[in-house]
Amino acid sequence: MLVDLLARTDFMEKAGTGIKRVTNACVENGNEINFEFSDSFWVTIKSNGTDKVTDKVTDKVTDKVTDNQQTIIRVIKENDKVTTSDLAEIVGISQRKIKENIAKLKEYGIIERVGPAKGGHWQIIEHD
Repeated sequence: MLVDLLARTDFMEKAGTGIKRVTNACVENGNEINFEFSDSFWVTIKSNGTDKVTDKVTDKVTDKVTDNQQTIIRVIKENDKVTTSDLAEIVGISQRKIKENIAKLKEYGIIERVGPAKGGHWQIIEHD
């Protein structure tokens, strides 16, 4: 009954076509998509562009970027919510050195922090 009411307004295009249209658009773009239905509705869409972005970034700055910084970029590409303490353990350097390397990567315009320290994530910046 609610669907019929919404279909008669400008709030809805057509009943029953949204999931198929979103799925088709994601498939055309090369994204992985997952719909979950229970007492609520969940959609998970995985981006397909991180490899290309990282390749472009590392190609442009290989003269400046150290091995540790390249490892940081690779880890952020794999997990954009990685913490500095996790990075320190993975890279094998102190947390203070991780913060210095992150500051350099920010200065070079390679990464940025989106959101707060807790709950935010890292973003690799694409350069043309």
